[in-house]
Amino acid sequence: MCCFLVNQSKKYATIAVMLKKSKNFKTIGLVLRKETNLKVECQRVREIFAKYGAQILLEKNSAATIGEKSDFSIQKLCEQSNLLISLGGDGTFLWTARESFAYQLPILGVHAGNLGFLISLGLDELEEFVPKLYNKEYKIDERKVFDVTLKKGAKKAKSVAFNEVVFSRAKISAMAKIEAYANDEYFNSYFGDGVILSTPSGSTAYNLSCGGPIILPQMQAMILTPICPHALTQRPLVFDGYEITLKSKDNTVVIIDGQEIYDMNEYDEVSVKYAKQSVKLIRKMEQSHFKILKEKLSWGQQ
Repeated sequence: MCCFLVNQSKKYATIAVMLKKSKNFKTIGLVLRKETNLKVECQRVREIFAKYGAQILLEKNSAATIGEKSDFSIQKLCEQSNLLISLGGDGTFLWTARESFAYQLPILGVHAGNLGFLISLGLDELEEFVPKLYNKEYKIDERKVFDVTLKKGAKKAKSVAFNEVVFSRAKISAMAKIEAYANDEYFNSYFGDGVILSTPSGSTAYNLSCGGPIILPQMQAMILTPICPHALTQRPLVFDGYEITLKSKDNTVVIIDGQEIYDMNEYDEVSVKYAKQSVKLIRKMEQSHFKILKEKLSWGQQ
């Protein structure tokens, strides 16, 4: 236990140093949307940051999509960089945020297409924003994420969820029964297609399409939303500060942020709670969550 605490202290001390260094933004890791050739857009990012003496390191899978070579895995990229840029959409940002979470680097989301809920600005806005970045004229938007643990006896699998954890039936022809516990206290059984455990950041994603509420991102809330429940009395619940555990003996799967899938035949339960650390998004000073909601959901239109 003492060794664990010492190692954790060293880890957090290292993270603190990295965040302090990040104010210089001289080495930048770039992740591109997969299965899309963003060579022109990538070159534009390089040209903009070159004016400020910044070195752009390209993640190796991203490099392959534009016909280049790179030795930087996402882990190596995080070790060498003091800022990450996600160039693509919300899916690219989610992958970048989850894979880099342990390194606690700030992330700037730049969209190549339509504006997403998580992406900070468009490529056409980047040149105007970069001077503000180096003049410290930006804000850090901290987003809480889930610490996810799948268990079967001594066997464990760990992950991080930025948007949601979905507990779903594996076959469309069968209904799933999912038992739910809050801090180890059984409170409900859900019959239907499954349930969604969503962060506030994910409240505008799958949760919203299933009738769940929109939660402001600064709140430390957890939303449990049934998916096509068999009983109309099953409604979304909002928790604060709980650890939620879900179990099922049926043929079910757990899907994390739409990017990781676990077969629950190999596990007995999945437990979800808030991680102690958060993902740090770089935002424009004038940007607000309400502005994004108004734009994406057409609020306030006459």
